[in-house]
Amino acid sequence: MPGQQQPAPFLRTIPTEALGRSPEQVLGADTVTALARALARGSPGITALFGRGNGTSQRLYLSLHATGRHVILEVEPQQEEAGHDLPGLGYTWGTRIARASSTSELYAQLLQALQVLTGFESCTLLGHDNDGRDPHLEQQGIPIESFPCTVDRSARVPLMLIDGQAKPAELVGSPGSLPDLSGCPLCLPPPKLRDWLSGRQARAALILDLYEATPGRSLVVCRDRQPRHLAPPLRHLLLQLTQVATLRRALLHEKQQTQHRYRLLHERNTRLQRLAYTDPLTQVANRHRIEQVLETELAAASRNGSPLAVLLFDVDRFKSINDAYGHEVGDRVLHRVAQEAQSHLRNSDYLGRWGGEEFIAVVPGCDLTQAQELAWRVCRALAQSPIEPVGQVTASFGVAACQSGDSCRRLVRRADLAMYRAKRAGRACVRTPEIGA
Repeated sequence: MPGQQQPAPFLRTIPTEALGRSPEQVLGADTVTALARALARGSPGITALFGRGNGTSQRLYLSLHATGRHVILEVEPQQEEAGHDLPGLGYTWGTRIARASSTSELYAQLLQALQVLTGFESCTLLGHDNDGRDPHLEQQGIPIESFPCTVDRSARVPLMLIDGQAKPAELVGSPGSLPDLSGCPLCLPPPKLRDWLSGRQARAALILDLYEATPGRSLVVCRDRQPRHLAPPLRHLLLQLTQVATLRRALLHEKQQTQHRYRLLHERNTRLQRLAYTDPLTQVANRHRIEQVLETELAAASRNGSPLAVLLFDVDRFKSINDAYGHEVGDRVLHRVAQEAQSHLRNSDYLGRWGGEEFIAVVPGCDLTQAQELAWRVCRALAQSPIEPVGQVTASFGVAACQSGDSCRRLVRRADLAMYRAKRAGRACVRTPEIGA
């Protein structure tokens, strides 16, 4: 077991001598075997107990990082209290983050978790928008700073800076090119990012990446003005919480996009339906739609025994208007007639273009007398509203009320006969069907 190993030779020597030896010489064969088994199980590393030269022992955490054709061994002290209740803390904060219902709540929970667990003075977001800021998050009280333009956005993270003022140790291995150490969390941050931290008096920092589904990049930066070391188990937990936040952010983003797509689809369907049901010239219901409405209202009237009437009216001498002024003026007349008629109808009434210069109004809840009064109001209003350049425009109205056993065709037929009675009576008037029709 790792806790039973003999003292590691490199603990009593300088780093340059350790770098020139094999892993077995540095760690011992049993430790190398235990580390290989742990990595094969998917563990990021192991904790091992090594002896010091003075007869005491020290717990160290060993982890490996592959980079190109090199494997980097990272060794750091392991505090005894480092693993206290980390599973419980991870479950509690992970649950809060995973249940966040908005981006602002998500980031607030994540930053609170990082600050509580690290004890660092500040935990902020480096934004990725055009100017690096998200006004919505700032309004929610989420600390967010601009992603500094001088910082290399390709810097690999997570990164941990234990003491920004400590003198770095020169690592010299075997002859040849040095391995890429940028993937090691304990490696120094890139110079520009290190300078940015120094400008904020940060001697310790933990930098985590939010690999978001949205374009751009965001970093979470925890910093402190005092040197700080976070034990590996705690760092792993913080990285896991950040990954949970990233997945939750992606789900919230997808949910938002889905809702947006559904909203657009609904709006487009509404517009398409309106186009399918609306006469493009007069902007009232077309023949197909008004026939549907009439069938529905007639069925309801028959079922409930409620009154129903229709007004069928035709613009008088419309052909002469077209001949004298042209079809463009004729179209304008039809549009104005529809608007004027609509202004005198209730919200529960329906107006449609029946064809050519003919219009029909379906008026539920009106008996023959009430419908006739309504028709006269519309008739007089049209006659008193001149339309330039034509002047006075009138219409002839036929009114019919629903009778027992009526069909749509029979009801409209009676209104049509009544309208022709109005034409024969001199136009610009209202007539009802003849008795017995």
